[in-house]
Amino acid sequence: MIRRNKDMLRLLLAALLCAGLGAAQISGTNETGKYGVKDAAGELGLAAFSSALDSAGLADILDNQGVLLFGSGTFVVFAPDDEAFSSLGDSGIMENQTELKRILSYHVAWNDGLFDNISEVSSLRTLQGESLTVNSTDGLKVNGANVTVTKEYDAGTIYVIDKVLMPAKSSSQGVEEAANYLGVKKFASAIKAAGFVERLNGQGLMGIESLREGPFTIFAPSDEAFDKAKAALDSISKKDAGTRTLLSYHMVDASALINRTDSNSVKTLEGDSLGVDATSGLVGGAKVLKSERYDNGIIYVIDQLLVPVRLSM
Repeated sequence: MIRRNKDMLRLLLAALLCAGLGAAQISGTNETGKYGVKDAAGELGLAAFSSALDSAGLADILDNQGVLLFGSGTFVVFAPDDEAFSSLGDSGIMENQTELKRILSYHVAWNDGLFDNISEVSSLRTLQGESLTVNSTDGLKVNGANVTVTKEYDAGTIYVIDKVLMPAKSSSQGVEEAANYLGVKKFASAIKAAGFVERLNGQGLMGIESLREGPFTIFAPSDEAFDKAKAALDSISKKDAGTRTLLSYHMVDASALINRTDSNSVKTLEGDSLGVDATSGLVGGAKVLKSERYDNGIIYVIDQLLVPVRLSM
C-alpha cells in the first residue's frame, strides 16, 4: 500500500510538472514573468539569432534589464533568420564575442518616441553608432534586406530579415560617442577629463572582464544646463575630487536598481540617493528631455545640473 501511494504521488507530481511546463510554454513568458526578446525569437524560430544574443551578452540589454527607464522608449531589432546566419559560413564571427556584439548592435535601434510606425522613417541610428536605411516603398526593407515577419515583445519589436547586415566601421558606440550624438558635448568632455569613460563603457579595471560594471543609467545635463550652473561648477571644481563627485551623482549602476528599497529614489555612484519620478519624467527635479542607448547603458539628457548636498555647502 505504501509503495502504491508513493507511485501515485510520483505520477501526480509528474502530471503537475508537465502541466506547469505546458502553461509556461503557452504563456510565452520567461522565468521573470516577462515576454523577452529570446521568448519572441524562439517563437519566430530564430535559433541562430537567439544563440548569438547569448554569445554577445545582449539579451538582457534588449530586455531593458539593469537600466532605469523614463518615457516610452523601445527597441527596434532586426533579426537575421537562420538561413541568413548560415550564409556566414566559416567566417569565425559567431566565435568572436567582440565582433559578434558589434555586428548585432548594428541590427538594433532605440526608438525614443521618434515614430509610431517604422514606415514613417527613412533611416535609424543603431546601437553600434552607424545608421540603417529604411525603405517601405515596396515592402519593408532595411539596408536592402527584406523584412519577412514582425513580432512585438515587452521591450520592443523584432523584424525578421533575410540577410546579416555588416557595419562599415570596426568601432562600437560608447558613452562618449552617444553623449556627443545627443548634443551634450560639455558632459562628454567632462566624463572624459575625469576618467569615467572606460568604467561607463564596462571595460573593467585594466580591461578585466570580471571587473566590469553596468549597465549604467546616466543623467547628462544639457550644455545650456552647464552654462547656467557655471558659478557652481567653478566652486565645485576647487574642492577635493569635486568634479568627479558631481559627475558620479549623475550615474546609476545596475546594482543600485536591483537593490532598490524606495521606489521614489535610487542610489548613485556618488553614494547619495537621487529622487526619481519615472511617470512624470523627473529626476532630482530636473526634466528628462531625450535619450540614447550605448553599448553599456542609456543616457538621458536633463535640463538641470544635479548637485549633491555635500557639494552645495
